[in-house]
Amino acid sequence: MKLPLLILAAGITTLLVLPALPGADEPPTYTQVKQWIADYKAAHPGRDGKDWDINAKSPEEIASEPDTRRLCSLCGPDQRPVIPELAWEYGGSDHPWRNPQDAALVYCIYTPMAEPSSHWRYDRAAGRVVADVYVLFPEQDPCVGKSAKEHAAKCMGGFGNLEILADTATLNDGEDVGLNLGETATELRLILRDGKRARLALIQ
Repeated sequence: MKLPLLILAAGITTLLVLPALPGADEPPTYTQVKQWIADYKAAHPGRDGKDWDINAKSPEEIASEPDTRRLCSLCGPDQRPVIPELAWEYGGSDHPWRNPQDAALVYCIYTPMAEPSSHWRYDRAAGRVVADVYVLFPEQDPCVGKSAKEHAAKCMGGFGNLEILADTATLNDGEDVGLNLGETATELRLILRDGKRARLALIQ
């Protein structure tokens, strides 16, 4: 089980363009997505709630379940949404995201890529993944205007929840793209509203 260490650092500038869902003319609204999440949670009560977790679904399950596919598509290519109302941490004592009412509705995190990008890379020599995270609907972010360190502690809720983000940044241990990330440390960087990136956490 990885234990996170919170570290704050200055970032660099980047730009984000939020995607529309496949077949849609415009991105969904905050209100629409909030309702989709509530409906999904109500419709998937199995395994004491673990069936909520869209990122634990297999590719076959995602492909065959339109509601799961819609939620998994919220964040665009090479990304996955982490939805606090639905997300789980596994290992030791499995638990859902703690205090989701304090968090943003959806966090988008970059996932393993065969070739590095400005948002995700694997440093083999250091044994570390570096992955960016951003809030899908920044206008409704309860931690808007706060630093990455404040965001990690107050909205993301600290260690256990941050590990969910780190597990998503190394989704399936990178096996889907030919990597083996099972024993890597994970550095998460939060993309702030001004486009700068700040180190959110180092989990090792």
